[in-house]
Amino acid sequence: MGMYTAVADTDQWMSMFGVDVEEIDQWEIVRRSAAVEQSRVTAGRKWLERHAAGVHYDGKQLTPELLERQIRSYHAVRELIEEWNLDFSGIKGQPELTTHFTTMDVTEAFLNDPYDWEGPKPTHVCATESDMDGALTMQLLKGLTGTPVLFADVRHYHADRDIWDLCNSGQHATWFAARSDDPAENLRTVNFYPEIFYFPAGGASVSFFAAPGVATFARLTRIEGRYRMHVARGAFESYDDATNETLARQSTFEWPHAFTRLEVEAEEFLSTFGANHIHAVPGEHVAELRAVCRMLDIEWAGLGEAQ
Repeated sequence: MGMYTAVADTDQWMSMFGVDVEEIDQWEIVRRSAAVEQSRVTAGRKWLERHAAGVHYDGKQLTPELLERQIRSYHAVRELIEEWNLDFSGIKGQPELTTHFTTMDVTEAFLNDPYDWEGPKPTHVCATESDMDGALTMQLLKGLTGTPVLFADVRHYHADRDIWDLCNSGQHATWFAARSDDPAENLRTVNFYPEIFYFPAGGASVSFFAAPGVATFARLTRIEGRYRMHVARGAFESYDDATNETLARQSTFEWPHAFTRLEVEAEEFLSTFGANHIHAVPGEHVAELRAVCRMLDIEWAGLGEAQ
């Protein structure tokens, strides 16, 4: 995509982490989607309509057919993961799929979830915009916690509240809505809104407010070719419905939002953090991340209270 912070050196990945990279053309998602059995697709759509807070069809950007196309895409990617024996992945998405097919929001959200409409399943780390260092950060965090891992833009800073709005198109796993083992409990606050104009192919954006709680935030970045790990302590916060909506409408309302209070001053964060994407898992995991960095020879770049 030309997002240089999201493209890593494949030779360096192999030498440092023992990770090989497979590149699969996005056309495979389109091609394989058509072969998914209609019964599975219909069952998935009805499951979402039954359990979500709302599926807001508008007859243009979001129709039952477009939602089914997203469900087909999810099954197509699951097939590719199994066939290629992928441990974690990323999907470029823009602009080919988002302009001419559909967005990958539903696919990415449910890959990162511990369930889908067919029942419980292992989580599979999938990063939007094919963010390689983002996916690698998420895979490390998943290995520490076993939980889904947040993927988000560092989108907006509410200076009056000292909180950050972390959101990205529909990427958040729906598990973060309530962090429940019961998908119905998570989905009861999840809305599927029509995609915004920026994605003309349409589809559903997976929208909710992350449940409050302590979390650890991390991101691998590189400076002069050397890896470093940014880590910060913090917590997700949530407010009354009116406040949540007011805050969300200051960025992109239709996307998922994780309102976050970081234990680091905004000036330090903005002058130090080296990426547009950030990742998080519930709980306190700073000590474990320090150990990972020692083992993998990654420079520690703790922020604020995590220094």
